[in-house]
Amino acid sequence: MEAVEFWTKIKKNLSEIGKTQEWLCNEAGLDLQSMRNRIYKERFPSIQETLRILEVFGTTAEEFFGMNTERLEKTIAKDVLLIPVVDQVFSAGKGQYLPDNDTVNEYISIPNHLKKYGNSLSASKVRGDSMEPTLFDGDTIICDINGYDGTDGIYTIHYKGNGFVKRLQSTGDGVKIISDNPRYEPMFANSEDDSFTVIGKVRAVLHNM
Repeated sequence: MEAVEFWTKIKKNLSEIGKTQEWLCNEAGLDLQSMRNRIYKERFPSIQETLRILEVFGTTAEEFFGMNTERLEKTIAKDVLLIPVVDQVFSAGKGQYLPDNDTVNEYISIPNHLKKYGNSLSASKVRGDSMEPTLFDGDTIICDINGYDGTDGIYTIHYKGNGFVKRLQSTGDGVKIISDNPRYEPMFANSEDDSFTVIGKVRAVLHNM
């Protein structure tokens, strides 16, 4: 069974009992926006989340998928990768303090096309409006920790003791630190600025609804 067929059956089951996706998330302990992102991108939830969804409907992997839990886990593993959501907020504004250690709050599944980044990925929250309309306050960004990859784009950075998520543009003698919101003036870090470090590039975003 493909992910799109799984979600089609889930929607049909919800319709038959007169319930909503929000109800399902409450019953299964899932995040509504994460579930909607997976439906839109035609991706399976994690194996643990899938089993909780089936439990809400009073069914099993064998009954719903026609396969046992072990085989189901292998099927889902081909489609998703679990990454940590760390207790770190990156500022799309005036800067956010970076703690010495990242605390993992939970894990989320990401689509197959991001698997190439492997264990270098983690997820964090955005705070502020300086990257609107690209990133919004409360969005979840998925980024690597591979530093600057040689191309312009949106990165998480450590600058003057604070954490930011900004658009970087190479200028030859340094880096222009740009906010997509035109109300914010750009910043600049030269190549010898010890207070500037690129953590990694933003590879995907989950928009908050």
